[in-house]
Amino acid sequence: MAGQRNRYGYQEYRGRSRGRTVLIFIIALLAVLLVAGVAFMYVMGEYIEYTPTGIQINWPWLSDAPSAPPEVTDPVVIESDPVEVIVETPAPPTPTPVPEPSYEAIGAVTVTAAQLRDGSAAQAVAAGGGNALVVEMKAGTGRLGWHSQSALSDSLWSNTDDDRAAQAVRELAQAGELYLVARIQCFKDPLLANARIGTLMTKGGNVWYDRVGVCWSSPANQQAADYLSQLCLELAEMGFDEILLDSAGYPYDGQVSVLATSDNHPEDLSVPVAAFWQRLSGELAEEGVCLSVYAGEKLLPGETVYSGMTAAVLAQNAGRIWLDKAVDVQHYREILTAAGLDDASLRIVAPAGLAGEGCWYSE
Repeated sequence: MAGQRNRYGYQEYRGRSRGRTVLIFIIALLAVLLVAGVAFMYVMGEYIEYTPTGIQINWPWLSDAPSAPPEVTDPVVIESDPVEVIVETPAPPTPTPVPEPSYEAIGAVTVTAAQLRDGSAAQAVAAGGGNALVVEMKAGTGRLGWHSQSALSDSLWSNTDDDRAAQAVRELAQAGELYLVARIQCFKDPLLANARIGTLMTKGGNVWYDRVGVCWSSPANQQAADYLSQLCLELAEMGFDEILLDSAGYPYDGQVSVLATSDNHPEDLSVPVAAFWQRLSGELAEEGVCLSVYAGEKLLPGETVYSGMTAAVLAQNAGRIWLDKAVDVQHYREILTAAGLDDASLRIVAPAGLAGEGCWYSE
C-alpha cells in the first residue's frame, strides 16, 4: 500500500486498517447467523405457528397433549401342556436298631482283684462250678480297681497305682472262655460326697451317713452321673460283658427319714433313678454290654421304696436283676413278672442255693 511521500522523497507504510478487520468479522458472523436461521426454519418449520400476535413456537418437549394410546391388538395366546412339578421329600434315615439282648443262664463266681492280678481268677471260677466271673471294680470306698482316664478320678484320688487287673480282664475277654461281670458301687461313694458332688444332706443341714458311716452321692446329680457313665464305658471297652450296678439308687438302710428334700433328693425318687439307668442302658447297649442292677430292698405293695428302685423301674430298665440274700427270691420273681419282666428265669440272678433252675451267683 502506498503512503504519502515525506520531504525526503520516501513513502511511509502504515500497515492494515483496524476498521477493515472488524468489518470482516461482522460480515462472517452475519453469514453464520443466516445459515443457522435457515437451518432452524427447515428443522423446526412444523412447530412454528403464525398467529395475529406474532410467531409462536410449539416446542415438542413442552407439549401437554397426551401421547397416543398403544394400538390394541388381539392377545397372544400361548398354548402348552400343564407342567406337573413333583417334589420328592427324601425319606428320613432309618436308625440302626439296637438288637434285643439275648440272655443265657449264668453261674457267676465272685473273685477278687488280687486273683485277677495273680492269674488265679479263672481257676477259682472253675472250682466254683461257674461259667461267669464277677469282680468288684469300684468299691464302696470310692476306690477303683483300675486306672481310669476320667479327669475326676484323678482329682478324687480314686485310681489304682497300676493297671494289672485291667490287663488281666482284657486277656480273659480275648480268651473268651468266661462271661465277665464288673460290679461297681455307684452312689455309695464317700469320695464323691466329700467333694460335695451330689452329697445327700439331712434336714438339719449336715452330711448324711448310712448305718456303717458312709456318705452318699445322688442319682440326680449330673456330674456324678457323668462320672459313673464314663467308668462304665471304660469297663465295657476293657472287655466286660455285663456291668452290675450296686447302690444304684438312693440309700434305704439307715435313718433315711432324716434326709432333706432337695434337688438331689426329690419327692419322687424313682424319676432320677430311672433316668440314670436309661442313660447307661442305652450307652452300654451300643457296646453290646448288658446293664444289671443289684437289688436288696424289700418291695411290698403300698410301702415306700426309699431307694427309688421300684418294681416298674427294675423291670423296664435293668437287663438282669441280681438279688440280695436278704430278700424273698420268689416274691421278687412274682412282683417283677407282674411289672412286665419277661424271661425271669434268665434275668433274675439269685444267691447260690436259692436260685432253683435260674441263674445264680456265689460270694
